[in-house]
Parts: sequence; structure tokens; C-alpha cells
Amino acid sequence: MRTFSLLFAAIALVMLTIFVIYVVRGPTDPVIAGGIFVSFLACLVPALLLLKPFEPPEELQRRRDEARRKREERRRSRDDSGRGSGS
Repeated sequence: MRTFSLLFAAIALVMLTIFVIYVVRGPTDPVIAGGIFVSFLACLVPALLLLKPFEPPEELQRRRDEARRKREERRRSRDDSGRGSGS
């Protein structure tokens, strides 16, 4: 998910740059400037929503700890079975 949010953020940054260049360069059509700005917002909103965690930090930490424990148990069981079948 973080990859998609960073992709949206990069596109939003490009759209903001295009908007600023368009407005600074000279006479602008408000409809075109508005369209470019709306497309900037359309890319920025998903980026912010994807970066925002939907769970409280305590819940995220608990899930990480559980996943770490499961990985360690699998590693230990794999190491133990590998040692027993040696020679």
C-alpha cells in the first residue's frame, strides 16, 4: 500500500508543478487552471488516505509482534527438524 501512496504523491507533486508553471507563465484560462488543480487534489487525496493508518498504533504494534512471534516459531521448528535428520 505504501508504494501506491508514494506513487500518488509523486503524481500529485508533478500536477502541482504543472499548475504552478501554468499560472506563473502568463495569461491563464481559469477552466484549465481549475482542471489541473482538481487533478492535483484527485491524486493527493488517495495518497493521504493510503498513508493514514486505519488502526490505532497499539493494534498495529500488536499485529507486528504476533507476526514476529510466528516467524520465530517457524524458524525454530525448521531449525530443530533440520538438526534431527542430520547424519
